Amino acid sequence: MSWCWFAQVPLPPGGARASAAVSDRDDRAAGFFAVWPPGRKPVRHAVRMDSRFVDPEGGPAWVSVVLLDRDRSPLFDDPAVSGALRAVLAGPPADGVSTFVRDSSHFAGALTVRRTRPQDLRDDPFARLGPARLLHVGAGIFGRARPVPGPVIQRYGGQPWPAAGF
Repeated sequence: MSWCWFAQVPLPPGGARASAAVSDRDDRAAGFFAVWPPGRKPVRHAVRMDSRFVDPEGGPAWVSVVLLDRDRSPLFDDPAVSGALRAVLAGPPADGVSTFVRDSSHFAGALTVRRTRPQDLRDDPFARLGPARLLHVGAGIFGRARPVPGPVIQRYGGQPWPAAGF
């Protein structure tokens, strides 16, 4: 499997594959990010993401998170989603990028991870689809993933982009 469950939770999660404390740009605590293996959904609001850059040994990072409500989630094949994916492929590679999915056809948001040049997160292409939150994540959840070879942006199996079988 190349996907996992992802959620932001208020307390340290039990049974997670990896987790880390999260703070906002003003260093105020914002809960925890956690990832769980495929299988039963661990918390009601969890979404699927690409698991290839999850690393319990990973260092701290800055992230941009776009998470859309179910009623605001466009189809993954919507031109706005395709445009954001193309912009990610055209821009400087991040340490990791994954879209979020709740089902086989709707875009639920995205996560972009950077350790250097966090100012590049201000131009997150996924922020065109919904509000982006810039957060600092502690060590223990995200590693690095090779840049997506591109230009594959068509969906095949309801997987989060750029997961295998996408």
